Amino acid sequence: MDLTLNWRGPIGPGNFPTRTDLIEELNESGIYLRLKTYKNERNVAYIGQSRKLLSRFEQHIRNVLSFNQMLRDTMGQVVALKELQHPFLFLNNLSKLAPFALAEAERVKFYFALSRDGFDEEYLFLIESVLKSRAEEIRQKDVENIQNITAGEFDHDIKILNDYSRVNKEGQRLISNTIGKKQIVITAQQDYE
Repeated sequence: MDLTLNWRGPIGPGNFPTRTDLIEELNESGIYLRLKTYKNERNVAYIGQSRKLLSRFEQHIRNVLSFNQMLRDTMGQVVALKELQHPFLFLNNLSKLAPFALAEAERVKFYFALSRDGFDEEYLFLIESVLKSRAEEIRQKDVENIQNITAGEFDHDIKILNDYSRVNKEGQRLISNTIGKKQIVITAQQDYE
């Protein structure tokens, strides 16, 4: 079975849709990469899936602006480690930390693949787990949400295809640097007795 990720994007601050029809079109299920690029060309990724992508993108931006996510400087180094331990420490250092939060929010780009374009919604978790595993092999420290998750059990081979025709060359480079260029093939899980 082939699952196709028809990548789109980027969406981010400055180009979120405001027309109702575009909002509805993008507030569907899919897989996504949240990428932040820093001056030294370091890219920090987050890989996720959602049944309402646009709402999830908004949530990511709000979390940055409300100090619920790590803040990094222009080179990608984490700032405010001490402040992460208690929310009031952020508020007590607001004048110092607010510019980092704004800069972090402004550098966020989302690349995504809608399930309607190439895979059933039931494969969201599988695709997310496989992309995280692949990113862990390639990037390790530059993926914020690597977890030990398993793809689950299935009774057929699965091939995940990437279609980059809806993203520019920079998007293609960012996505493939995160999840790799090598084709993803998942072999069916077999029960042996």
